[in-house]
Amino acid sequence: MPQDQSSTPGNPPRNASDPRERLDELIAHTIDVPVLAEVLQRQPAPDAADALERLDEEDVRDVLKVMDDQAAADALTEMESNLVSSILDDLIDEDRHDELGRMFALVAPDDAVSMLRTVESDDCERILATMPRAQATALRELVGHPEGTAAGMMTTRHVAFPMQSTVAEAVDIIRASDVHEDLQFLPVVDDERRLAGLVGLRALLVEQGDAMLSDFMDTSVHAIGAETDDEDVARTFQKYDYTMLPVVDAEHRLLGIVTVDDVLDLIQSEQTEDAQRSVGAGAGESVYSGFAEKITGRLPWLLISAVVMVPASIVVLRFDGLIQEIAFLAVLMPMIAALAGNAGHQSLAVTLRGLALDELPGERVGNLISREVLAGLFSGTVLGSILVLAIWGLSFVIDGPSLGLGIVMGVALLVSMTIGTLTGTVVPLLLRRFGADPAQGSCIVLIMITDAVAFGSLLGFTWIAVSWFLTDGAALPVQ
Repeated sequence: MPQDQSSTPGNPPRNASDPRERLDELIAHTIDVPVLAEVLQRQPAPDAADALERLDEEDVRDVLKVMDDQAAADALTEMESNLVSSILDDLIDEDRHDELGRMFALVAPDDAVSMLRTVESDDCERILATMPRAQATALRELVGHPEGTAAGMMTTRHVAFPMQSTVAEAVDIIRASDVHEDLQFLPVVDDERRLAGLVGLRALLVEQGDAMLSDFMDTSVHAIGAETDDEDVARTFQKYDYTMLPVVDAEHRLLGIVTVDDVLDLIQSEQTEDAQRSVGAGAGESVYSGFAEKITGRLPWLLISAVVMVPASIVVLRFDGLIQEIAFLAVLMPMIAALAGNAGHQSLAVTLRGLALDELPGERVGNLISREVLAGLFSGTVLGSILVLAIWGLSFVIDGPSLGLGIVMGVALLVSMTIGTLTGTVVPLLLRRFGADPAQGSCIVLIMITDAVAFGSLLGFTWIAVSWFLTDGAALPVQ
């Protein structure tokens, strides 16, 4: 994607403050479309995208229509995907395929593919038909690669040097290209376009002009296959601190490259999707999602949540008579369940992080479980002791609480928090073991178990204590 030449990572864009202040004023008071479009065109694409996302969708479309194609295309590549999809659908409904084709031709292929994947296949073909044949063919091939793979996120707009090139020829190739990717290393290929090595830009500066690239290129190249899962690609970038990786086919022919900016976008997207999946929200849902998408993403998991709460409800129903006898239990039940759930969520977060960062090989799983259980035991002991003292203190102020009841509550809290941490650790590990997404619905399963255990331990221990020690064996009613 073209970069704003007036800025660098260490310095803000020149003359950016006044336009930004004017932009805020325009958005706050009135939407003057031509003026707003003119101001946005002078902003870096990320800032323009942020400003557009503050507008209503109708205003966004109107502003994009007035902006020049390059500025509008660059802004679209930085905007939230659900909003982009909605805007593209509206422009397609207005039969503006030619305009979309011009914009897609101006952005990096991977960005164009990301947007093309949000529209229907027929509309995608109509847009591609308006583009130059070479670009349309390349994009059609990229769209054909499975989403969620290295080939699905790579770009084909990059420089690649023939292996027999000299330094001077390589520099000429860079000068003649229209590639704007800021890369430290560039691929070298043989006559059959097989990846032979990488050449660093620094080497091109220090080597003599007649030096052959094959004499000093780095041949220990880490390439990734076209079908490699995108999460594995991200882990490879993180592990080795790469800024670029070549993508090759089964015969080691260079297909394209994946750059670190795409990996950062992927990591952010995966993190938000995992967070939403863990609580049963739609993975692709955003603040721009429509009513239908929100309902279809949430309702199934809400129905599952209603079902998984049945065990906890049955536990409470079984001890209905005990709760009527000791009303103070109704006060403590939600607190015990909440603390057990919080302890479980803490363990769940740590385990999901370990799985996401590939920090949990098989030999570490046992150590993780034992440490989490010990953490639950210690936390439960501390909080249980505090609860005992608090209930004992209340016994001097109000009727109902007693030291004996406090001890029972403390033990119930200890058991609940220990099982909560164990559950939060084991659930995602089991999901991964059986090939399921560890983040998918983990919170729902955790809540089901911790609520049932918390209510069962609190009410069960209380019933035992009251029946055996406080009523001379006359058990309180249990249904």
